[in-house]
Amino acid sequence: MAQVDVLIKGYNREINSDVHNYACTCTLIRDKDINMVVDPGSHQSTGMYIFALGEFGLALEDINFVFTTHEHLDHSMNRAIFENATIIDRYGYHKGDEHRFHSNDEEFEISKDIKMIATPGHGGDIHASLLVETHEGTVCVAGDVWWYEDLTPEIDPHATSQEELEVSRQKLLKLADYIIPGHGGLVRNNKKDE
Repeated sequence: MAQVDVLIKGYNREINSDVHNYACTCTLIRDKDINMVVDPGSHQSTGMYIFALGEFGLALEDINFVFTTHEHLDHSMNRAIFENATIIDRYGYHKGDEHRFHSNDEEFEISKDIKMIATPGHGGDIHASLLVETHEGTVCVAGDVWWYEDLTPEIDPHATSQEELEVSRQKLLKLADYIIPGHGGLVRNNKKDE
């Protein structure tokens, strides 16, 4: 079974009506020979990643996969600091100038316990989430399907399609025991059995 930990918890603060200070939640997934960082975001200090990974006995060079839920810079900007990593996104695997694409599958397995699932609505059709099987249950690293632990905002001001987003949300609520939203910490999914 895989392990999932919040590496760096995200935030979203309004400084004034024109300025927001935000960075996404960065998640660590470990599964056999996989050390994966999800959404390496826009945190300003490489030192934050070095320190956070050190808490798990890892270094930047130990990360062999980086998954981005979508291409918004607050979720993808620091991919390059993980020099040994293969980048995984909605459409496939990317390392250097080599790209291996999937055939537009709605889902694909990264390992026996890690699965990518398409979750369009925020960021267009490129948005994807991860479902990870752990000893505690299924954890969904949801990107910006939701932003915060209370599974808000209800109406996403950056949605490319609120209707598609609602379909993605309902799909994840049926599958996940726990959810890590795009700018918050791990939360139990109390709606799974409803």
